[in-house]
Amino acid sequence: MQTEKKIKVFLTGGDGLGWAIDEDIRLSALALESVVDLVDLEECEVVHMAWWEGLNLLPWDKVRGKWIVSHVPGEPFRYFSLMPHRHAVPVISTWISRNSQAKSQLESVGIKSQFVPYAIDTTLFKPLLPDDPELQKLRSDYRIPANAYLIGSFQRDTEGHDLSAPKLVKGPDIFLEILTQLKRRRLNFHAILAGPRRHWLLSQLREREIPFTYVGQEIGIDDLKVNALSRETLNLLYNMLDLYVVSSRSEGGPHAILEAGASMRKVISSRVGLATDTLEPECLFDDPLEAVDIIDSDISRNALAPLVMGLHERVIEKHSPTSLMPFFRSVYFQISNTLRNQGPQIKPVDLGRESGKFFGSRPTNLKSRSKFTICLWHSFFKPPYGGGNQFMMALKKGLLKLGVEVRENELDESIDAYILNSIHFDVERFLEFGRNHRLNVVHRIDGPIHLIRGYDREKDDLCFELNQRFASATVLQSAWTYQRIADMGYNPVSPVIIHNAVDSDIFHPKGGIQFNRNRRVRLISTSWSDNPRKGGPIYRWIEKNLDWGSYDYTFVGNVSERFERINHVPPVASEELADMLRDHDIYITGSKNDPCSNALIEALSCGLPAIYYKDGGHPELVSAGGLPFRTEEEILEQLDRLTDNYELFQNLITVSKLEDVAKKYLRIAREIAS
Repeated sequence: MQTEKKIKVFLTGGDGLGWAIDEDIRLSALALESVVDLVDLEECEVVHMAWWEGLNLLPWDKVRGKWIVSHVPGEPFRYFSLMPHRHAVPVISTWISRNSQAKSQLESVGIKSQFVPYAIDTTLFKPLLPDDPELQKLRSDYRIPANAYLIGSFQRDTEGHDLSAPKLVKGPDIFLEILTQLKRRRLNFHAILAGPRRHWLLSQLREREIPFTYVGQEIGIDDLKVNALSRETLNLLYNMLDLYVVSSRSEGGPHAILEAGASMRKVISSRVGLATDTLEPECLFDDPLEAVDIIDSDISRNALAPLVMGLHERVIEKHSPTSLMPFFRSVYFQISNTLRNQGPQIKPVDLGRESGKFFGSRPTNLKSRSKFTICLWHSFFKPPYGGGNQFMMALKKGLLKLGVEVRENELDESIDAYILNSIHFDVERFLEFGRNHRLNVVHRIDGPIHLIRGYDREKDDLCFELNQRFASATVLQSAWTYQRIADMGYNPVSPVIIHNAVDSDIFHPKGGIQFNRNRRVRLISTSWSDNPRKGGPIYRWIEKNLDWGSYDYTFVGNVSERFERINHVPPVASEELADMLRDHDIYITGSKNDPCSNALIEALSCGLPAIYYKDGGHPELVSAGGLPFRTEEEILEQLDRLTDNYELFQNLITVSKLEDVAKKYLRIAREIAS
């Protein structure tokens, strides 16, 4: 019997830092070596990358015509917010999701993927006896307290280019707040930190006088080469712990869950990456307070102990290199059939060059003048007005600060790029000009419009007719927007997710009222539209059920309901609205199907944590800076929780900066004008 010829595969895509991506390549190679023939780039039929940015490591002229496979090592929706990702999507032939969250997110926007779980080296990560000599030496060398509950964190919390600011995606600020709450409860714990780029968290722990030990050498510069840990040392560290905490806002793994599980350590995690696939529900938390409660119960009564063996067995069974072989075999069986019957399915992409780096600089054919010119197409109104109008005004200001020449609703061959705001402009005039001119268009899309309003489906149809006809790139306001338009069968051109931002000269926390539990807590809601979907019925319910001895409540703007006790203020200009927001404590939004609420961003930018209806883009915007509700009955409980822990949630507010958002729009505009 003749053995079927193996596909020739070039495996690549690491970052050379010895972190998770490089380890993924090493372990994937072990799993693939019996499935495919691993060769160099020149010989291969398939380029198999550990992540999509691996395209930038390859000369495109050597890759063209080959089948391209890419792992999805992070959360897909976060990748859709990164500028280069939109160029990778059309040329990846097969995506490999590493957890069910990633697979679900890709499928929700119409992208198919194959599932192959993460692997770790289960020969390196394993339980050790308490009297292991190396473990005892490590404890002794760093004077680790023997009688304290040890909580570990080994991932970086800053970027190499800025060691003073937290890497928010990894949630070091959330980890800090968890430890702060444990200290408030006077629990006997001690944090164990290790790994490079821990500068921000180390300084914060000292400032708050939280007990910790750093297993490494503290230096004021990038310590990647000094404090990078071998996996053998990591295993010792895991074995030292009582608990490992994953507090990330977004993840593809993290490997730490598997590594700690293989070492038979307790693990709790936010609902990121593979956490929901691997951990029991009792080990998952939705907000820092839940994490604190879990830890408290484990310190007092060893509540997580019964779950340790189950996690260990799942990791050994499902996450070794050997366990990956059948998954990769299935992937390459499908690829083999396709190559045999159809050949490579590489979609044509206008790279602007035949060789060189995929995401590298591209030729610039712009006219030689001092300023890049962008024309904003939007029907502008003087505030107060709706959120889309507010954002377009802020974007104009942000682009001007970057030195861009900005025009409004003009048509001229001297304009380098146009930014169209959905359908909120003179469509007929633009269509007429576009019949005889090639236009470089970034199309900003919100909605879907009919989900926001409850009607006007035909306007969504018009929006995507314009998108298909004119757009070179599409800006979507949230992952929720992308999912909902995909549900409707729309396929936006070269999409990227960019949240809105507000004018920080107006909406900022400086001068805000000091929170004080000795007075009534001040609540506020705002809206330009009086559509009931903007939350009117929910605010009316709150009015009927609120403890008015503990709270005051103000509503600013237009609303579908009549209030008896809520202080209803008519719409006001942005400057006055910002002052009013800063004079309140907590923002409440009950709006439904709201893709990227500018009103919510304004409140967060003024330093107000939020109680929000868990729908639309609200969870993306608030993240850890507030608490959600699904039903009216949950509102008051969540309000009490936020009030009791106000400083925690206020500290975790994160908002996009206008400068960063404007830079993203400018980058896309420059790309499509090239």
